[in-house]
Amino acid sequence: MSQLSPEQARKVMASKNFRELVSARARLRWVLSGLTLVMFFGFLVLISSTPKSLGASIPGSAIPISMALAMGVIVSVLCLTGFYVRRSNSRFDNLAQSIKQEFGR
Repeated sequence: MSQLSPEQARKVMASKNFRELVSARARLRWVLSGLTLVMFFGFLVLISSTPKSLGASIPGSAIPISMALAMGVIVSVLCLTGFYVRRSNSRFDNLAQSIKQEFGR
């Protein structure tokens, strides 16, 4: 794979599709990262502020409430990852392909 010349790189970076791809990916990354951090630190704050109530078992079960919440955080992060992959495969790959076609690569 050959490298782009500085002139070719400037043309790619000035492309509307390239700027759209970069900004859309960055926006989605920041939003999903923020959601993940809020969930994680929210869980930590909840555990540190109410340890006795979270240590109680779910009614009719031997599973502690904190364990169910922890599993919920893990499942939520997996779902967010799946959403990112799906969006990447459907939207971002199409934009990247159009950029490659536009510049003959």
